Amino acid sequence: MGDRIRYDPQLIDEVGRTACPDIANFYDDITSQAADAGRGRSGAFGDHDLAGTWNDMFNLFYEIVHETGQNVRTLGPTLIEIAQDQEILEGELVQSFGDMESEIEDNGYDSSPSENYEDAPAAPPDPDEKDENPYADHLNGGYGPY
Repeated sequence: MGDRIRYDPQLIDEVGRTACPDIANFYDDITSQAADAGRGRSGAFGDHDLAGTWNDMFNLFYEIVHETGQNVRTLGPTLIEIAQDQEILEGELVQSFGDMESEIEDNGYDSSPSENYEDAPAAPPDPDEKDENPYADHLNGGYGPY
């Protein structure tokens, strides 16, 4: 698979069932604490100009923390569904490759050569010759086989 990312459906499911609810609960706790702390914010600065800015920043913080908790809570069931889909897909792929393997082993695969397959090289070119162009003489005005 090379550099492809590998996924473990069981771990994805576990994150959706365990980690996401825990993280969402953490954000809910922070949101509740922020609400408690913010109840007295209206009189914290008196008539100072900073009161409006402080209120705006508090509201921004509160909304971010609250929405993050909601989003993480919603992510949990989504991850569970992704894991289930991944397991189904993996099962289908395993079955499909198994079917193909059985077909080949049972000589059930009817290979039909392509029109020019007989002219194809039996093996790939040697690494030292991989960049050589068999038509180079012809392309350079020489007398090639054509």
